[in-house]
Amino acid sequence: MLARQTGVPARDTLIAEDRSIFLPQALLHPLGSLTQPYAGYLQLLPRLIAEVAARLPLRDAAAGFAVAGALTASCTAVFVFHASSGHIRRPELRLMLAASVLLLPTALLSIANSGVDAPWYLLFATFWALLWRPRSRAGMAAAALFCFAAASSNALAALYLPLAAARVIALPRAREHAATLGWLAGGLVQLPAVLTISRHTQATTIGRALAFYGREVILAAVAGYHGALLLRAGFGLAGATAIAACVAAALAAWALVRGEPRVRVLVVTGLALGLILTLVPVLATGWVASIPLPPGAIYANGTRYAQAPILIIDSLAIVAVDALLRRGARSAERGAQTIAAVLLAAVLLTMWAGDFRYADGRSTARPWPLTVTKAEQVCHRSPAGSVKILNTRLPCTKIKELTATAAN
Repeated sequence: MLARQTGVPARDTLIAEDRSIFLPQALLHPLGSLTQPYAGYLQLLPRLIAEVAARLPLRDAAAGFAVAGALTASCTAVFVFHASSGHIRRPELRLMLAASVLLLPTALLSIANSGVDAPWYLLFATFWALLWRPRSRAGMAAAALFCFAAASSNALAALYLPLAAARVIALPRAREHAATLGWLAGGLVQLPAVLTISRHTQATTIGRALAFYGREVILAAVAGYHGALLLRAGFGLAGATAIAACVAAALAAWALVRGEPRVRVLVVTGLALGLILTLVPVLATGWVASIPLPPGAIYANGTRYAQAPILIIDSLAIVAVDALLRRGARSAERGAQTIAAVLLAAVLLTMWAGDFRYADGRSTARPWPLTVTKAEQVCHRSPAGSVKILNTRLPCTKIKELTATAAN
């Protein structure tokens, strides 16, 4: 994960709310900022990451956030490898699902290697946690932990309510509901912030929201980052999105027609959930879908809303191919099985190889160690003053304290 960003390394860049909100508040109010909502809801995991980063030497804070974000993605990959075992029997296909988390083509645009965006990986993990029936205590604890972390860090986890309710109805025994209880506990922690904190909203239309879904989710899932840019260059944005939508529709139709009932239910559920996970935040924020894209661009600032739905689509494709491969090895089926497996591997491997490493918005950012060095120089000249860093003013005594931590 850390190797995917070109230019300035991810471990030397501190971005967005990690830089402007979470780290400065963790420095000025240790532990006190953990339960402080931001942007209308509680973000517990990013706050915990900031608390850890605040206890590192100041020049290592960026590395702390980047490593924590990469570890979150890695733990999600390991978790879905195990949690998908009931629906994806072949280990090699489950390994492909785990790889899709780490090699997600558009992750660098929004969610990779940061604290503030780590919960978007957890949102995908929750999908599989609520489908999983772990037999061991460790599995139950992991499912509960992922669901709690997701719900207490991202208000959109509440949209899993229908899936959680279906689980309760289908599996009435209490021991089956570690994931459900974790999700519910995280939601209860989240509820006061959601009910009492207001956030800025901007109206948009359902048409624009659906266009966002088609562009940021369907086109990205089918073509990846660079592939989507090539399609736009050749067919225009509307044409590229239409081509991707036709491909996705054909694959969904194939899974619904050829798949067994379990696969059909999972495909319908996953597609509906991915659509809801995208449209709700886009309609709530408005500006994401309303701001015109720059010439030649495809991806907007709200690309983070699309990442869990893309991973869900990858999951559904892998589930459908696994179900086909588990059918009897009749000669009539062998050709279709081989073609499906080869196409799936070829498409995913092509996107992963082409989009593994590229420049993102952080690639040209000012290295964080240089920012800290400049602040130390200012404080060396004016020990009793303050310096603007992390988009806020910190007293030089605090800078000196953090520098002393590094020296020790």
